Order: sequence, then structure tokens, then C-alpha cells
Amino acid sequence: MRYFLTFTALLLVSATFVGCSESQDTATVPPVTDPAEATPVSFANTKCPIMGGKPTKELTVEYDGKTIGFCCDGCPEKWAELSDEVKAEKFAKVDAHAASEQAESAHDGEAHDHSADATK
Repeated sequence: MRYFLTFTALLLVSATFVGCSESQDTATVPPVTDPAEATPVSFANTKCPIMGGKPTKELTVEYDGKTIGFCCDGCPEKWAELSDEVKAEKFAKVDAHAASEQAESAHDGEAHDHSADATK
């Protein structure tokens, strides 16, 4: 009986140390990251010019010296089939740079008075 109790106590102590050491090892191992995910892609567009979804880095083409992102597998193929004129129209609707310029020009204009904002 004494042998059984000693063996059980030794087993519990061993299990405690093994359990603790495993959790510490897994906590200190840095997460594995995909190198492709670490490289950010700077899109010239805010939305997919074909479907309007969020652009992904896996689906891009170069257009007029800019990286255009698409949301779905079929979008780059549809883009390639468009005429240059239609591409220009569709890109103008989703151009991130043009949208920020429009916001700045609207703010720079004298359409509103900032003095009322200062009193709030």
C-alpha cells in the first residue's frame, strides 16, 4: 500500500511539472507569420472597380502605374476585358487618391465657417 501511495504521489508531481513546462513553452513561442502577410500592399483603389468589395492583395493588377486590387477571383479577368475608356471611368469611382483630394478641396473651400466650430 505504501508503494502505491508513493507511486501515485510521484506520478501527480511529475504530471504537474510536465503540464506546467508545456504551457510555458507554448506561451513563449512567437506566432508563425506568413511573409506575404507581413508585406503590406498599397492599393490605389478603396473598393474593387468591378464588384465594389474590399480589395485583396492576392488579386491585383498594374494599371496606369498603380496597383489595383480586386475582391473576387473573376474580377481581374473582367477588368482585362474592359476598354481603356471604361477602365478609366471605373477606376475614377474607386480611386483612393482622388477621394482624399476631393475631401481636402471641400475642406479648403470657403463653403463653411470654422469660427462657429471653435465656440463648441
